[in-house]
Amino acid sequence: MPPFFDFLSLGIGFLIFLLAAIVLPGVFIWIGLKVIGKERGVLRCGMANLAAFVITSFVAFILHFTPLVIVLPLLGFLIYLYVLKTLLDISFIEAFAATIIAGVVIFLVSIALLLIFGVWMLFFTPPPMQIGHPRF
Repeated sequence: MPPFFDFLSLGIGFLIFLLAAIVLPGVFIWIGLKVIGKERGVLRCGMANLAAFVITSFVAFILHFTPLVIVLPLLGFLIYLYVLKTLLDISFIEAFAATIIAGVVIFLVSIALLLIFGVWMLFFTPPPMQIGHPRF
């Protein structure tokens, strides 16, 4: 049996991934809702986001076998917004605004991480060894 694979046959890695898949998107949706003035919990936002993703994925799987596959990206986004709206008790426009704000926050966080790790790679990594001239 592999290590860390003894808790209900799921494994600690899967549980950490599941918790991260609920909490991290929930934080970004929570930030979007905070910006527009709505108070919801982070776990509630995360569970609503996960449920909206699962429902939208199921509907998209079914619609892939129809001619509606042409408009599926737009239809999938509208279904996602509707489920998010229903589960978080907000309006459709508020769900749209929270989703757009969450996307902007994710973009800004990724740019900040890119800058941090880019500077680290430039200044704190050792120079590469030249082939044929190793230093010991």
